[in-house]
Amino acid sequence: MKKKLRLSFLTCATLLVSSSLSLHAQDVSELIKSGPEDATKLAQAYFSPAFKGFGFGMNSGWYNSAKAKNLGKFDLKIQFSGALVPTKDRSITLSSLGLSSNVKYDAGATTPTLFGKDETGALVKLYDDDGNKLSEFNMPNGLGFSVVPSPQIELTVGLIKNTDVTLRYTPKIKNEDFGSVQVLGFGVKHEITKYLFPGKTAKIIPFDLAVAFGYNHLKYDYNVKVADQLNDQNPGTDLKQRVAVNLSGYTFDAIFSKKFAVFTPFISVGYNTAKTELGILGTYNFKSGYNNVPGTTTPDLTSPKYENITDPVKINQKDIDGMRANLGFSLHLAFFRLYGAYSIGEYQAVTAGIGFGIGK
Repeated sequence: MKKKLRLSFLTCATLLVSSSLSLHAQDVSELIKSGPEDATKLAQAYFSPAFKGFGFGMNSGWYNSAKAKNLGKFDLKIQFSGALVPTKDRSITLSSLGLSSNVKYDAGATTPTLFGKDETGALVKLYDDDGNKLSEFNMPNGLGFSVVPSPQIELTVGLIKNTDVTLRYTPKIKNEDFGSVQVLGFGVKHEITKYLFPGKTAKIIPFDLAVAFGYNHLKYDYNVKVADQLNDQNPGTDLKQRVAVNLSGYTFDAIFSKKFAVFTPFISVGYNTAKTELGILGTYNFKSGYNNVPGTTTPDLTSPKYENITDPVKINQKDIDGMRANLGFSLHLAFFRLYGAYSIGEYQAVTAGIGFGIGK
């Protein structure tokens, strides 16, 4: 039976919007058979647009105006950011990854990334050090769309001295099929208009200025079911295989906005960063070659050798690191709020949200 290791951290995040969306990276157990170094390179290339897109998306939507809320006033909103994956990040050229000579593929072979085309991935063949073929498999399909989802639920409350704070929080969500996910983030915004224009001037200038900081963290864990674990020699034994993901990012921004009755447009510029820590953990048992026919150097293809690898893939990388600009608006109609924004940086993202609140 073909075994699959489900890496569905994006699925869990998207469960905040729709439990029906399932983003499974397939055949990762097959990648591990190529050895930790090759498996890491293949997994890293396949998931890279997801890491970048989610990092850019979760750094979006922290504010919709430079104006800080008054003491005790609040807004509660639900919003959805979608980061747009550029064409160059929707496919992988396998020859560019520096894979070992044990991994074979057609010359010039390309294969989809997670947010690439929904088509059969490139055929990859694995050989042992003696040149004997061990197995072959197709790289995973893409999802068929190129927008990385990032839903957010956040509460903003006004404090004293022209400052408000924002909290993003989702209690741990657990599901046997998808694993567990928890989101925590916080932000702070402070108006600086009065510092730049002291005295009465600050009350008559036609715009607001502020600086803001936001930090977001997502933790995801998935315990692979025993029946799905890569264990060629002793199927049914629990080898504690699991996937652990930590995604984090922060952003610093300067914001300029102007209120027109119920409509407030804004622009901002700032710096943001995001990083990913992903581990495919546990013990993995697979066929790694063949024993020799006794008394000879000829491989006995009926007598396979097996190998155990512990914690085969560990990825720790910075995905986003650079400047970004934002253009957006907020619309206040009594208690109802409507938000929208467009972000430009290493990726681009669109954010839309609704909410309700009390006071300015």
